[in-house]
Amino acid sequence: MSAVERRVRGGVLLRLLGSPVRVAYLAAVVIFLGCITQFYNRHTGFSSLISIGDLLSSSKVTALRESPHHVYESSPGYDGAYYVQLALYPTLDNPELLKAIDNLPYRAKRILFCWTAWALGLGQPAWVIQAHALLNVLSWLALAVVLLHWFPPTNGQNLLRWTAILFSHGVCMSVRHSLVDGPSLLLVALGLRWLEDGRRGAGAVTLALAGLGKETSLLATSGLDFDWRAPRTWARTALTVALVALPLAAWMTYVRVKFGPAEDPGLGNFTYPLAGYWERFSLAWREARGPEEGAIYGATLATVLALAVQALFFVLRWRPAERWWRVGVAFAGMMLFLSTPVWEGYPGASTRVLLPMTLAFNVLVPRTGRWLPILLAGNLTVAASVFEFSPPHEFHDVRGDATLRQSVRVVPSTGWHGPERHLKDRWRWTTGDAELKITNDSDQPIRIAVRGKASAVTEPRQLRVMQGERLLWGDTVVNVPKELRFGLVLPPGVTILHLVNDRPGEKVGTDPRDLAIRVANLEVFVSPPGASR
Repeated sequence: MSAVERRVRGGVLLRLLGSPVRVAYLAAVVIFLGCITQFYNRHTGFSSLISIGDLLSSSKVTALRESPHHVYESSPGYDGAYYVQLALYPTLDNPELLKAIDNLPYRAKRILFCWTAWALGLGQPAWVIQAHALLNVLSWLALAVVLLHWFPPTNGQNLLRWTAILFSHGVCMSVRHSLVDGPSLLLVALGLRWLEDGRRGAGAVTLALAGLGKETSLLATSGLDFDWRAPRTWARTALTVALVALPLAAWMTYVRVKFGPAEDPGLGNFTYPLAGYWERFSLAWREARGPEEGAIYGATLATVLALAVQALFFVLRWRPAERWWRVGVAFAGMMLFLSTPVWEGYPGASTRVLLPMTLAFNVLVPRTGRWLPILLAGNLTVAASVFEFSPPHEFHDVRGDATLRQSVRVVPSTGWHGPERHLKDRWRWTTGDAELKITNDSDQPIRIAVRGKASAVTEPRQLRVMQGERLLWGDTVVNVPKELRFGLVLPPGVTILHLVNDRPGEKVGTDPRDLAIRVANLEVFVSPPGASR
């Protein structure tokens, strides 16, 4: 395409959308969807967005165990792995849930989006899993529309605030791990919008639903119509708050009757004022200034500081008559008491727990130039969002014939540690001897050519790649990568390749793993059996 054609097409797009700002809004949505598509796998769909770890394998409910889903190796997974199992049995009638979910009475409080995923999946386990994985994506798109009420695509300030919310670390973390925070924020935003429009009933019902999604969302009831200067109206407001909280209270009563009280009702997430924040800030400051390099340390410090800017905005700018100020200060108050479990990690769960404060901050920060540095500082959690959209990776790629490669699956079997990555390099370590399982799902033989890099952990090792008794490749490997190259014909079914070396794995430095051979950037080229490579 020539430069003139590109300019013409760009001009047509601008005329259709109306302004460069609208193009930027659309581009943000396209970028988000592009990030999500990276998580799709033809065998497991979008289930890698749920973060199910293999350490849960023995305790997973049957419906999850028997349905295709992505599993992260050597990982306990994350909270979404519990909520998807609740979505498979949203009436809590499966006794397997007691073993599958840590602290079931506590998790089961947040039931709304489990019901939603079950309904979207029509009760079919494989569909429910995909619905649960994509529920946050749908909520993100819906939130993008709802936010146009406050941030229409008319100027750069609105674009900044709109994208700062949608790409805040808390929202992105919720999407990446299929959590309840993003959908709950959608309901909070929608409820407050309806309250602003004078639709009190719709607003109250929506906030009640938000509470069924996540109990802390009920703090947003501080945005209900309330005149603090008229004490005679306080009783009516208190009654409204009680009615909004009633569905959650009723559901919690059902859960308590069914399972008894929670061993940990979540009180461990709270501590003395500012104790948790100060501990996290001190650690983030030391790590960001320490000898170890890593962008994640700087992003974590930026996130901790950004949340402080948001909270201070509400504490120092007293506006109790404003609906959004009351919402923001309620969550800022909760932030003071958050303890280590909420703050720990890189960057941690605090950004998603405090999402309504982030929304209120962007709605209320004045739109003058002198407030722009405060607006930017309060939205620095975006710096950490990039770390949430790294899709699961393997140390191998299947290339070649577009039709045949759909029939070939490469799966590390026994003797491997989890996949690792740095820049363009992807690899796995073996623990000693290892097996690589290659499946040909077609009904005909397929020729493959394999190449990659192999290196030893420290001292030289003899490495052989065997197919049964047949030697496919063998050589001495050292700690400098050596080219690994061989070919074979795969019959229909499963072929096992054995990687055999002459010594067991060994520990190096502080790494607790037994390491033997590092196999990196493995490529499997697929072609018809009569072809050669």
